[in-house]
Amino acid sequence: MSVGTFIQWLALALCVIFAATRLPDAIRGKGRSVFAVLVLLCVAVGLSLSPIYLFVDGLLGGANLANLLIRFSLYAIMLLLGLRGAAAFSSERALRLISGPLGTAVLGLTVLATVILFGLSDLPESSTGLREYADQPTVHWYSHLGRIYPAFVGACLLGPAIASARDTSARAFHRVAAAFMACGFAMVLAHTVLKFTGVRTGAADLILPFGAIVLVTTGLTMIWLSRRRAVRDRSANFLAKEHRRN
Repeated sequence: MSVGTFIQWLALALCVIFAATRLPDAIRGKGRSVFAVLVLLCVAVGLSLSPIYLFVDGLLGGANLANLLIRFSLYAIMLLLGLRGAAAFSSERALRLISGPLGTAVLGLTVLATVILFGLSDLPESSTGLREYADQPTVHWYSHLGRIYPAFVGACLLGPAIASARDTSARAFHRVAAAFMACGFAMVLAHTVLKFTGVRTGAADLILPFGAIVLVTTGLTMIWLSRRRAVRDRSANFLAKEHRRN
């Protein structure tokens, strides 16, 4: 197994584990957006693996609709992640950029370009990552333009994540989580720049995006754990004070 494939399976395993840990809270109506991000990540990462992709795409007719499902899952992930990340890092600027006219326009144009380019491409048989059709100009631009919205959201959150990681007043656990997410967003941006500049990335073509998924999902889960611990500490302090009063 290559390093890239190992990271893909690792990313899938972590997404499944983290989603499972969030399931009880999601059932109780807490943190459902982050749970949705983790579930969608399971879909997107799972479909990046050939055995899963070929099986699912076969069920969908064998015309690579599974690849379109990956794209839409990633767009939804980045939208939800952007909104939750901006809130977690208390960044009103990032929230305005992602949820405002600019972010809406970038998302809308990316989705429109994705659908048009996919429709114009000749994709008669299942191919993981559309590798067999990489020589088609429409597939080339379909792959490239699909990276714009994730890169946009990553750029919006990178600064707030770095600032949160450097905030000495925050808990160390929270700072490490923010650092993980900052590294993940940086890897998303680096991968996008490398692809658009035509640099041959080799194994980095898998290591950068899936490494970013590992870091961001780990950071998300750590922030959730940090907040749960903070809530428990406040509750314990409150009960202790009430006990002393009585």
